[in-house]
Amino acid sequence: MVDAQAHVKLLDFGIAKATELVAENTRTGMLKGKISYMSPEQALQDDIDRRSDIFALGIIAWELIAGRKLFSGKSELATMQNIVQGKKQNLLDFRPETPAPLLAVINKALAVDKNLRFETALQMRLAFIDAARESGLRIDQDRTSLLIKTLLGEKHRARQKAVD
Repeated sequence: MVDAQAHVKLLDFGIAKATELVAENTRTGMLKGKISYMSPEQALQDDIDRRSDIFALGIIAWELIAGRKLFSGKSELATMQNIVQGKKQNLLDFRPETPAPLLAVINKALAVDKNLRFETALQMRLAFIDAARESGLRIDQDRTSLLIKTLLGEKHRARQKAVD
Protein backbone atom coordinates (compact mmCIF):
# COMPACT_ATOMS: atom_id res chain seq x y z
CA MET A 1 0.00 0.00 0.00
CA VAL A 2 1.15 3.53 -0.71
CA ASP A 3 -0.32 6.42 1.24
CA ALA A 4 -0.89 9.96 -0.02
CA GLN A 5 2.57 11.00 1.14
CA ALA A 6 4.08 8.17 -0.95
CA HIS A 7 5.02 6.16 2.11
CA VAL A 8 5.00 2.46 1.35
CA LYS A 9 3.24 0.32 3.93
CA LEU A 10 3.75 -3.41 4.02
CA LEU A 11 0.46 -4.76 5.28
CA ASP A 12 0.44 -8.54 5.07
CA PHE A 13 2.26 -11.38 3.40
CA GLY A 14 -0.55 -13.72 4.45
CA ILE A 15 1.57 -15.68 6.90
CA ALA A 16 -0.08 -14.56 10.12
CA LYS A 17 -3.82 -14.48 10.65
CA ALA A 18 -5.34 -12.04 13.12
CA THR A 19 -7.99 -14.56 14.08
CA GLU A 20 -5.53 -17.23 15.20
CA LEU A 21 -5.42 -17.83 18.91
CA VAL A 22 -2.13 -17.50 20.74
CA ALA A 23 -2.45 -21.10 21.89
CA GLU A 24 -2.59 -22.43 18.33
CA ASN A 25 0.70 -23.62 16.92
CA THR A 26 1.69 -24.82 13.51
CA ARG A 27 1.91 -28.60 13.43
CA THR A 28 5.31 -30.06 12.67
CA GLY A 29 5.68 -30.32 8.93
CA MET A 30 2.85 -27.86 8.21
CA LEU A 31 3.57 -24.94 5.90
CA LYS A 32 2.02 -21.54 6.45
CA GLY A 33 1.78 -18.75 3.96
CA LYS A 34 0.94 -18.22 0.32
CA ILE A 35 2.74 -20.87 -1.69
CA SER A 36 3.59 -18.63 -4.65
CA TYR A 37 5.38 -16.14 -2.35
CA MET A 38 7.45 -18.66 -0.38
CA SER A 39 11.21 -18.66 -0.45
CA PRO A 40 12.99 -21.86 -1.46
CA GLU A 41 14.10 -22.46 2.14
CA GLN A 42 10.55 -21.99 3.40
CA ALA A 43 9.19 -24.43 0.81
CA LEU A 44 11.85 -26.93 1.91
CA GLN A 45 10.98 -26.27 5.57
CA ASP A 46 14.55 -25.21 6.27
CA ASP A 47 15.47 -22.43 8.67
CA ILE A 48 14.24 -19.06 7.47
CA ASP A 49 15.34 -15.55 8.25
CA ARG A 50 14.74 -12.08 6.86
CA ARG A 51 16.20 -13.14 3.51
CA SER A 52 12.98 -15.09 2.97
CA ASP A 53 11.17 -11.76 3.04
CA ILE A 54 13.72 -10.40 0.55
CA PHE A 55 12.77 -13.26 -1.77
CA ALA A 56 9.07 -12.43 -1.38
CA LEU A 57 9.79 -8.75 -2.12
CA GLY A 58 11.68 -9.85 -5.23
CA ILE A 59 8.60 -11.78 -6.34
CA ILE A 60 6.39 -8.76 -5.75
CA ALA A 61 8.75 -6.46 -7.68
CA TRP A 62 8.85 -8.93 -10.58
CA GLU A 63 5.05 -9.20 -10.61
CA LEU A 64 4.54 -5.43 -10.42
CA ILE A 65 6.64 -4.97 -13.52
CA ALA A 66 5.42 -8.03 -15.44
CA GLY A 67 1.77 -7.65 -14.50
CA ARG A 68 1.44 -11.38 -13.89
CA LYS A 69 2.33 -14.10 -11.38
CA LEU A 70 5.93 -15.25 -11.26
CA PHE A 71 5.60 -18.69 -9.71
CA SER A 72 2.69 -20.92 -10.52
CA GLY A 73 2.16 -24.54 -11.35
CA LYS A 74 -0.58 -27.05 -11.93
CA SER A 75 -0.55 -27.77 -8.19
CA GLU A 76 0.90 -26.33 -4.99
CA LEU A 77 3.62 -28.99 -5.15
CA ALA A 78 4.51 -28.00 -8.72
CA THR A 79 4.66 -24.33 -7.67
CA MET A 80 6.97 -25.15 -4.76
CA GLN A 81 9.19 -27.24 -7.06
CA ASN A 82 9.49 -24.27 -9.43
CA ILE A 83 10.50 -22.03 -6.52
CA VAL A 84 13.02 -24.48 -5.07
CA GLN A 85 14.56 -25.17 -8.49
CA GLY A 86 14.58 -21.49 -9.45
CA LYS A 87 12.40 -22.10 -12.49
CA LYS A 88 11.11 -18.64 -13.15
CA GLN A 89 9.99 -16.87 -16.25
CA ASN A 90 12.27 -14.23 -17.70
CA LEU A 91 10.92 -10.77 -16.92
CA LEU A 92 12.25 -9.53 -20.26
CA ASP A 93 9.84 -11.87 -22.04
CA PHE A 94 7.00 -9.74 -20.69
CA ARG A 95 8.67 -6.35 -20.29
CA PRO A 96 11.68 -6.21 -22.63
CA GLU A 97 12.19 -2.53 -21.80
CA THR A 98 13.06 -3.34 -18.17
CA PRO A 99 16.41 -1.67 -17.45
CA ALA A 100 19.27 -4.10 -16.81
CA PRO A 101 20.22 -2.57 -13.42
CA LEU A 102 16.64 -2.97 -12.18
CA LEU A 103 16.53 -6.54 -13.45
CA ALA A 104 19.80 -7.27 -11.65
CA VAL A 105 18.34 -6.12 -8.31
CA ILE A 106 15.24 -8.26 -8.77
CA ASN A 107 17.27 -11.29 -9.81
CA LYS A 108 19.54 -10.93 -6.78
CA ALA A 109 16.49 -10.83 -4.51
CA LEU A 110 15.21 -13.98 -6.25
CA ALA A 111 18.42 -16.00 -5.83
CA VAL A 112 17.62 -19.57 -4.82
CA ASP A 113 20.64 -19.56 -2.49
CA LYS A 114 19.71 -17.17 0.31
CA ASN A 115 23.40 -16.33 0.80
CA LEU A 116 23.37 -14.66 -2.62
CA ARG A 117 20.40 -12.39 -1.78
CA PHE A 118 20.46 -9.01 -0.10
CA GLU A 119 20.96 -9.42 3.62
CA THR A 120 18.50 -6.68 4.55
CA ALA A 121 15.58 -4.79 3.08
CA LEU A 122 17.66 -1.61 3.44
CA GLN A 123 20.35 -3.06 1.17
CA MET A 124 17.68 -3.96 -1.37
CA ARG A 125 16.09 -0.50 -1.13
CA LEU A 126 19.42 1.22 -1.73
CA ALA A 127 20.14 -1.12 -4.67
CA PHE A 128 16.76 -0.20 -6.19
CA ILE A 129 17.53 3.50 -5.78
CA ASP A 130 20.93 3.10 -7.42
CA ALA A 131 19.43 0.97 -10.23
CA ALA A 132 16.74 3.57 -10.87
CA ARG A 133 19.26 6.40 -11.05
CA GLU A 134 21.58 4.37 -13.27
CA SER A 135 18.62 3.64 -15.56
CA GLY A 136 17.55 7.27 -15.76
CA LEU A 137 14.36 6.62 -13.82
CA ARG A 138 13.24 9.51 -11.65
CA ILE A 139 12.24 8.52 -8.17
CA ASP A 140 11.03 11.24 -5.91
CA GLN A 141 8.66 11.10 -2.97
CA ASP A 142 6.95 14.38 -3.91
CA ARG A 143 6.33 13.22 -7.51
CA THR A 144 5.06 9.86 -6.27
CA SER A 145 2.79 11.58 -3.77
CA LEU A 146 1.36 13.79 -6.52
CA LEU A 147 0.78 10.74 -8.73
CA ILE A 148 -1.03 8.91 -5.92
CA LYS A 149 -3.21 11.93 -5.19
CA THR A 150 -3.99 12.33 -8.89
CA LEU A 151 -4.87 8.66 -9.31
CA LEU A 152 -7.01 8.53 -6.18
CA GLY A 153 -8.54 11.97 -6.68
CA GLU A 154 -11.82 12.60 -4.89
CA LYS A 155 -11.88 9.17 -3.27
CA HIS A 156 -8.66 10.00 -1.44
CA ARG A 157 -9.91 13.44 -0.37
CA ALA A 158 -13.16 11.95 0.99
CA ARG A 159 -11.28 9.27 2.92
CA GLN A 160 -8.80 11.80 4.30
CA LYS A 161 -11.68 14.03 5.42
CA ALA A 162 -13.32 11.09 7.20
CA VAL A 163 -10.04 10.21 8.93
CA ASP A 164 -9.45 13.80 9.99
